[in-house]
Amino acid sequence: MGKKNIYKVISVLIFLFIIVASLNAFDFNFVTVSDVVKKVKKRFGTIETYRANFVIKSEKLGKKNIQSGTIKYRSKDKLLVEFTKPYGQKIVSNGKIMWLYIPSLRVVAEQDLKSSGGFFSAGTKSGLKRLFSKYHYRFASKDQPELLKNGKKMYTLLLKQRESRTGFRTIKLWISEEFFIKKAVGKTSDGKKIDIEFKNIKIGIDLPKGVFKFRIPKGAKLLKNPMITESKE
Repeated sequence: MGKKNIYKVISVLIFLFIIVASLNAFDFNFVTVSDVVKKVKKRFGTIETYRANFVIKSEKLGKKNIQSGTIKYRSKDKLLVEFTKPYGQKIVSNGKIMWLYIPSLRVVAEQDLKSSGGFFSAGTKSGLKRLFSKYHYRFASKDQPELLKNGKKMYTLLLKQRESRTGFRTIKLWISEEFFIKKAVGKTSDGKKIDIEFKNIKIGIDLPKGVFKFRIPKGAKLLKNPMITESKE
């Protein structure tokens, strides 16, 4: 082999060595959108209890409204949402039945969750599973996790209904690197926008089962299964 050919071989080997060294030094820890969804489900599936504060901002045709309160969850699918604004409003679910109490109207809506296919179990394990099954999803931007204006990094996902139906046509999610959903913005077909943000999330707290019992307030009118149910697939 001539010197010229030897130099060619050496140069190729050096180049190959540089590439291999670069591969070993670089962290190929790519995360796909499916990975994020799986980890969110897995993370939530391991949680026995949690508590968080929330703020809901809604807007339609220039009219804005703000609601706030706390949400408490206990596996499986037990939920308590207590509003500070509007004060006294409450949502309670024992996993089978959900009650919505509106004190200003003296009305209690009682919904059979089995007949609603779990659609109204948002914030529960089954509700989360249903969310991702009913929507197509993708990353909202190329770089993930995305660097936000506040300096924090979060995975951002865009969700779009698989089939046109009631509810949110599109949803954007902000998911922490610990795979908690911290914020969601949904838009309906009639132009309504709802922004929900969760703060002070605490997991593994003591929540007795009695917290999720509901008694109809005296004098309140009871409405049975008033919510629109979806046909079974």
